[in-house]
Amino acid sequence: MTDPQPEMSPVPALEVAGLAKSFGSLMVASDVHLRVDAGERRGLIGVNGAGKTTLFNMIAGELKPDHGSIGFFGDDITRDTVIQRTLKGLGRTYQVSTLVPSVTVRENLALARGNGWLPSLWQPWQSRLDDDLMATAEQLGLTPVLDEAVANLSYGTLRQLELAMVMAQQPRLLLLDEPAAGLSHAERQVLQGILRNLPQEVTLLMIEHDMEMVLALSDRISVLHQGEMFAEGTPDEIAAHQGVRDIYLGRADG
Repeated sequence: MTDPQPEMSPVPALEVAGLAKSFGSLMVASDVHLRVDAGERRGLIGVNGAGKTTLFNMIAGELKPDHGSIGFFGDDITRDTVIQRTLKGLGRTYQVSTLVPSVTVRENLALARGNGWLPSLWQPWQSRLDDDLMATAEQLGLTPVLDEAVANLSYGTLRQLELAMVMAQQPRLLLLDEPAAGLSHAERQVLQGILRNLPQEVTLLMIEHDMEMVLALSDRISVLHQGEMFAEGTPDEIAAHQGVRDIYLGRADG
């Protein structure tokens, strides 16, 4: 009789191992390890300067790590370009808007799907949205403003459009970089509802300073401090973690 084989754990959506990055003598990430399971909602928190955006930039391919590796659904993407990662299903939003303000919501969504165009040569057929894009627009609450110029949108609706632009690329892993930054309380509530209802097959990794939103949306939370992974746990565990409390109160020494 043969011994039973150990059960294999599912391939994670993201597996960061030993990532390090420095700029001259400034170490901004040091031996960072992070595993995010497929379908998980993971919050990434830390005070300003903790290394959160640097970590995102390395995962997205905008920064090359000095050391370490990045796995994406079992595929080593450490040396892949941003475009290669996007084509494999890695999507990202940014703190700074990447929208085209001079055209409509509909046209921005069409652009997100990869239609090449010049605004001065825009043809009406190019702004037709297929069923998937229309479903994305409805899911993100954009159907009533499809033909509005982006320049006329409220800030909250702009953030919804930015998220829709990334979702239009049908990502498997979505990196959200402070999606609630600059939003009013009411707009944050709308965004929180949208994020909660995203398809479960889309894995989320979110940087956010709004702790109420992070605690409400995350299955698990990772805490970066001075370029290192300081703590990980459920929302309840992180909320009760004395070391994390000390960091946010400015009392942590390491």
